[in-house]
Amino acid sequence: MEALEKSADDSGWAHLGTFGSYLQKIQPDFDSRLYGFKKLSDLVRGRGDLFVHEERTAPGGTSKILYIRAKQKT
Repeated sequence: MEALEKSADDSGWAHLGTFGSYLQKIQPDFDSRLYGFKKLSDLVRGRGDLFVHEERTAPGGTSKILYIRAKQKT
């Protein structure tokens, strides 16, 4: 979760691309396929026990950007 902490903004949300960059720096051998997911975005979406995600429209466009944060422990 260090990569998520480093990539998150003040509200706790991180752009998936920024998170992925930090993850590669911290753990260069990380590969989402080792966890059964083709892409990092699939892993984040599939691990609702760890992550909360939301898609936001890119500024000035119609494409979607995935943002994530750590799921709060209850």
